[in-house]
Amino acid sequence: MASEAAVEAVGGAVGATISLAATYPLLIVSTWQALEHSGGVELATDELRQKYAFLPSPLRELAIYSVSRGWRSLFAGLQPCLAATATSQAVYFYLYSALRQAIVAHKRSVAAQTGVVAPAQANDTRSEAIGVVGSLVVAGLAGCGNVLATTPVWVVATQIQAMQRQTTAEQRNCTAWQIAVQLYKEGGISGFWKGVLPGLVMVANPTLQYILYEWLTAKLLQLRRGYRGTSRAQGKPGSSPRLGTGDVFVLTALAKLGATLVTYPMLLIKSRLQAINSSTAHEARYSGVLDAMVAILRREGLAAFFKGMRLKMFQTVLAAALLMAIKEQVFQSTKTVLGSVAAMRAVAAAAAKSVEENRG
Repeated sequence: MASEAAVEAVGGAVGATISLAATYPLLIVSTWQALEHSGGVELATDELRQKYAFLPSPLRELAIYSVSRGWRSLFAGLQPCLAATATSQAVYFYLYSALRQAIVAHKRSVAAQTGVVAPAQANDTRSEAIGVVGSLVVAGLAGCGNVLATTPVWVVATQIQAMQRQTTAEQRNCTAWQIAVQLYKEGGISGFWKGVLPGLVMVANPTLQYILYEWLTAKLLQLRRGYRGTSRAQGKPGSSPRLGTGDVFVLTALAKLGATLVTYPMLLIKSRLQAINSSTAHEARYSGVLDAMVAILRREGLAAFFKGMRLKMFQTVLAAALLMAIKEQVFQSTKTVLGSVAAMRAVAAAAAKSVEENRG
């Protein structure tokens, strides 16, 4: 039967693809806002902002940018982004689950050697706590592997998104292959790993997210256990508390919100580094992370590090919550199906054995 890590990977890929497709216009608009710089061409003019001032954000932002560049531009680069996201999340969740299982197995081995009684949920490695340090190590290693494997695809996708800010239709209609060829001509193989350093620093985002998620999950389950313990004491039937799809959605949204607030400035720098090409304005070209930080601070001020953050926060929280809710549903459904198949095989094997014995 498929390993738990493989099922997690499939669930992560499916959830990530659906959540990105559903929120992609928000993602690309937040990227455009992050790429706006002093002296650059801003797509959102004052006239457009006044025209759509009556709309609530993020509808106002989507309306402004769809008018300035056309609604099709809101989906530019979607295909490579979907490919990058599916690969990225599959790699991340596989590594995360595999590493987490390894830590749980090690803890159980140590417990068995010391004579400690195994927990009641010994067959469920996903619900067994591994501590803050364990969560930090697992999420960090999984995140680094994810960044190193998928940065080239994200660079191409960011370039396509950035091209939508250009004035000519030829530049805006560049394909992923044309972008890749241009990247190779301008920077060689290393050009596909632009922004890898801030990308590795951004590993802190999912690390913080999952630490916050596990902490919030533990607190919620603790509260429910306390409530059900009180119910049992009053003679009411109770059962072990479990997380529903709605719980996962809300907890993930809260965890992602906190993580994104801390790491957004590095995300902005990564986007700007990955968007640099021969058509980028001189003041938006940076030699590295430190140069970008100094240049942005000097030319645009501290507030520039948070351009597009409001829309990005809305998109990333919604996408992360959808991802986890869908992944959890896919995981549970897949495990149920695989369990049913395994049970059917066991019955068939037992029946075959019985027939053989009767023949004998």
